[in-house]
Amino acid sequence: MVMKLRVLMVEDSEDDALMVRRELKKGGFDLIVERVETDKDMRKALQNQKWDVIISDYVLPSFSGLDALKVLQKTDLDLPFIIVSGKIGEETAVEMMKAGAHDYIMKNNLSRLNPAIKRELEEVKVRLERQKIKEDLIESYSELEKKSAQLEKANIKLKGEIIKREKAEKQAVEVKEHLQNVINSASEIIISIDKNNRITTWNKTAELITGYKHKEVLNRSINKLSMFDNSQNVIDIVKTVYQEKKFGYDDLVLITKNNVKKIIRVIGSVIKGKYKQDIGILFVGTDITKDIEIHGKLLLGNSYLIPDKNNKVAVDLFIDLTRSEHQGLFFTRSNPVMIKSIIPPKFKIQVILLSKEKSEDYKNISDLDSLIHEIKEFSIKNNNAVILLDGIHYLLTIFSFEKFIEALYQINDLMAKNKSILLMRFDASLVDNNKMAIIENELQLLPSQKLEGLIIEDSVYNMLKFIHEQNQNNALVSFKKIMVKFKIAYSTAAKRLQILEIKGLIFTKRQGKLRTVYISEKGKTLLSKRQTA
Repeated sequence: MVMKLRVLMVEDSEDDALMVRRELKKGGFDLIVERVETDKDMRKALQNQKWDVIISDYVLPSFSGLDALKVLQKTDLDLPFIIVSGKIGEETAVEMMKAGAHDYIMKNNLSRLNPAIKRELEEVKVRLERQKIKEDLIESYSELEKKSAQLEKANIKLKGEIIKREKAEKQAVEVKEHLQNVINSASEIIISIDKNNRITTWNKTAELITGYKHKEVLNRSINKLSMFDNSQNVIDIVKTVYQEKKFGYDDLVLITKNNVKKIIRVIGSVIKGKYKQDIGILFVGTDITKDIEIHGKLLLGNSYLIPDKNNKVAVDLFIDLTRSEHQGLFFTRSNPVMIKSIIPPKFKIQVILLSKEKSEDYKNISDLDSLIHEIKEFSIKNNNAVILLDGIHYLLTIFSFEKFIEALYQINDLMAKNKSILLMRFDASLVDNNKMAIIENELQLLPSQKLEGLIIEDSVYNMLKFIHEQNQNNALVSFKKIMVKFKIAYSTAAKRLQILEIKGLIFTKRQGKLRTVYISEKGKTLLSKRQTA
């Protein structure tokens, strides 16, 4: 289906503008494009017409991408602002992102442009929906205060009119109950804080995520509550919202009752009283812990160690990364039949066998120089490259540990230079503690591998195993399916799933009216280690 896209292009080169147009048409967009080169022309274009996205070069003769971003920020328009440049450096790109740009794309890599635009358009849609929720909540708060004021007036002036007073009280209770139902029905976490930094709202989602009931936190000061990882940071954010009135996203770290950190991405707004005075702050947020656990902490340019006897967890993580726009290279000792069973055909993953024997299906190498060469070529040619190095035992059998470590140093340097990710699966029993320490000092440990002795009961473990099996078969896992499988009541299923979610072993998503369950990377790691009570 063709999608109409209104593009305001800040660009001085007609050739570059045409190149960007061609790329956008590849994405299936029906384009309306206006090109501007000056501050004045951009302001005029923003006033005269509605736009869906702004695409800006960074360097222009009498204008710049940063100037263009500032022009947009002085308006009330919520538009994706994407830098497309051939000259921008990494430090400049980071500064532009900090200044408020949504993405930056090099002109020699325009294949990222269409996915970036579609992603940012979806983000705009989400922000508008959340803004509507906030406005409804703030309106409800104002309505509640209005009703309360009416009740107060009735108590003072109409003491003898008991019937009218009871009716006003009933209305106030209904509004309050309606407001509480709205707040508790929201899938987002909703917290309100008064002028004295005390919690005044703590909805059901907040209870579910943290394990703390509203009665345990209501009317208590932020700096006296242990669930805030950094209470001073929360107070500073509250001050910023009061000062700026309009506030972007920020991340709060909450500590659950089970001492598990949850990262909540919130957007804040000021709650106004009857006379337009500031009476508190409202935060609406989403739990992004799982997203950060799976991908956010795997940084480009880093190398990670996966200490495991089998490659199941490593391969699962590798495939997950290739699903999210990473280009994959897999070194392995597995035979071709096994490789085809674990690598889905639809994924364009390059496989190289660690073997002296040639294969009809895959390329093979058997020396460290060839290993380094293949990794170097792949990481240079592919953006967001992720490389899984398996079968280390083969290399250690042929080469000395010292030679292998020298090669690993070179590979690690290549990862940093070419902004790629290395996953190395290694059986720690192959070497002594001193050699293992050298490897651990060179590579980082995956966040999802840090289980720290986590133990769960057999019944909960079996449920986690069933969820994983269903996920592998691309089958949806609903509460009802779990109840039928284990022949348990809804309350029992919900309690066991809550245990798994609190421990970070699963996460849930809503698909239409159905709430489905998925295993996290931490859950997969636990299954591979088979730690049960």
